[in-house]
Amino acid sequence: MKKIVIFSLFLSGIVSYAQTGTNVYPFLNIPVSARQAALGGDAISIRDRDVSFAIANPSLLNKDSDNQLSVNATAYLADSKYGTIAYAKDFDNGHMATINARYMSYGDIPRTDESGFENGTFNASDVAIGAGYAYQFEEDWTIGGGINFITSKIDNYTSSAISGNAGVTYHNKKNKETASLVFRNFGYQFKSFNGTRENLPFRVDLGYTRILKAIPLAITITAHDLQEFNISSQYNVNGQEVNVGRKIADHFSVGAELFPEKGFNIRLGYNVKRGNELAVADQRNFSGLSAGFGIKIARFRIDYAHVRYHNSTNVNQIGVSIDLTSHAGY
Repeated sequence: MKKIVIFSLFLSGIVSYAQTGTNVYPFLNIPVSARQAALGGDAISIRDRDVSFAIANPSLLNKDSDNQLSVNATAYLADSKYGTIAYAKDFDNGHMATINARYMSYGDIPRTDESGFENGTFNASDVAIGAGYAYQFEEDWTIGGGINFITSKIDNYTSSAISGNAGVTYHNKKNKETASLVFRNFGYQFKSFNGTRENLPFRVDLGYTRILKAIPLAITITAHDLQEFNISSQYNVNGQEVNVGRKIADHFSVGAELFPEKGFNIRLGYNVKRGNELAVADQRNFSGLSAGFGIKIARFRIDYAHVRYHNSTNVNQIGVSIDLTSHAGY
């Protein structure tokens, strides 16, 4: 336990400088997979075969994620396209590694002059290519870190940066519970768009997952963006100033997965902040809810998520995981 405290304090010192100013590369906080999206969008404590979660939290790497390949894609908001890919390898004796990539395309954007007249279109995109390492130094404890090279393009303007993720995970196999603390997106923008350097979207997340003994249900609770207390909009949907209770609640997302250890899973999630900020006055629009399923077919596992943002828009995400080992089961 002493090692964990020292490790956490060390990470806090590394990232404490990056807390103020404008954030850039928000695509780094989009759900890394259809499964994460279905469970509320922030889950960082799912420790099983699913290698995609290691993109956000490298300390989730484990022996079951060895030789797993995960690919996810979605038609995101406003005609943008988003996708991820991840692969993991177990090197024995507690050493594990992953390589991954994320891509965001914002499609064709109208180009306008100072008078508002359109003059063709331009493109914008973000790319992050990363690698991670994890070490299981005790039966229940794993630490991990990852590094990403980020490039971004908006018309003729470009920027680039280096970011890192680091976390620690406690996994009790007997009780079927997992707890994770992760520091995400700390780093440095070494080339800015217009000469003004911007901060990365740093965040601290704490997650807990437990598979219940009475019924085959896994419950996940995630407290996200803990580096800052007030992450809420100033006013609620009725025009009233947001109170302290709402500010606390906006840090949480929850998810449930039925039959988590079987070949077919049903998932449901709720993101409190998204539900509060995208609600419509005097209407029940179910903002913040998400749902999905997973199904295993031989070496393949297909995941699907439907995420409710607003009456005017929803997001559908799909993922495919492939077991590349010599055996067909997980």
